[in-house]
Amino acid sequence: MTDPYAVLGLPRDSDDEAIRRRYLELVRRFPPEQAPERFSAVRAAYESLRDGDDRLRRRLFEGGRHETVEAIIEEVACRSPRRRPTLAELLAAQKPRP
Repeated sequence: MTDPYAVLGLPRDSDDEAIRRRYLELVRRFPPEQAPERFSAVRAAYESLRDGDDRLRRRLFEGGRHETVEAIIEEVACRSPRRRPTLAELLAAQKPRP
């Protein structure tokens, strides 16, 4: 599958309005009557990127690194720094147990 961002010539952090403007610009440049293959590629790329939720899913699961949302959460949790204990927790751990 071709990269829709590459087809539209946009960076991966493009917002809805930038995607829409670029799509309209390319449709004017490559009308379906003159360049049907290019038009269909541009149309397919726009269809896959126009919904923000679909773009988020694509970004999360691209490259096949993640198979589930749980795998993404686990990776993020492993990368985040460990929580530091509070002063009260440190003091409670220092008290001798009866």
